[in-house]
Amino acid sequence: MKVLPVDPLAPREEAVHAAADALLYGGVVAFPTDTVYGLSCLLMDPSAVEFVYRLKHRPANLSVIALVPEREAVLPLVEFVPEAAEALMARFWPGPLSLIFRASPLVPPRVTGERGTIALRLPRHPLCEALLAAVGGPIVSSSANLSGTAPCADATEIAHVFGNQIDVVLDGGRVGSVPPSTVVDVSGATVELVREGVVDVAEFLAKRR
Repeated sequence: MKVLPVDPLAPREEAVHAAADALLYGGVVAFPTDTVYGLSCLLMDPSAVEFVYRLKHRPANLSVIALVPEREAVLPLVEFVPEAAEALMARFWPGPLSLIFRASPLVPPRVTGERGTIALRLPRHPLCEALLAAVGGPIVSSSANLSGTAPCADATEIAHVFGNQIDVVLDGGRVGSVPPSTVVDVSGATVELVREGVVDVAEFLAKRR
């Protein structure tokens, strides 16, 4: 495992490219996002996604959240973008809001879980943005923790929990107690708040009912 120091708000190009290279070669990296430290791999690499599930001991029926580099990157990954999703994206993206869509046939089944859905988020965070730009496509971002436990707060905890199973860790220092991203399901006939988080969408959703 390679641990590289990085300033999340002004990331060094060398560190970002090292992480991007690891991802492009099918590896797994950990880095601080705008919420918590995340474990990441290429979204379209089923083997790498499977490895993230095994690392986390994550139940196979659960889907994962992926980060996208731009709003337009959503289109090939989903069956359709409902009007409610358009409104939420316009109001809260980029930011810590994850939207669950019906996944398109292009998305590997291992990514979508049993429901055939995919959760997507457009982050507003210099390190996330730089890594997405270097990779050139969507990446999985699942909290750096064993399933059912608290997310790791720094690189030392990540190394203790996962050891050398991770290729690169971008060490951005300790992350405080930050709520996770808000998750809203727009895949069905009604819009559902799945997880409360950083973004308060309750009033916005109430106005649309």
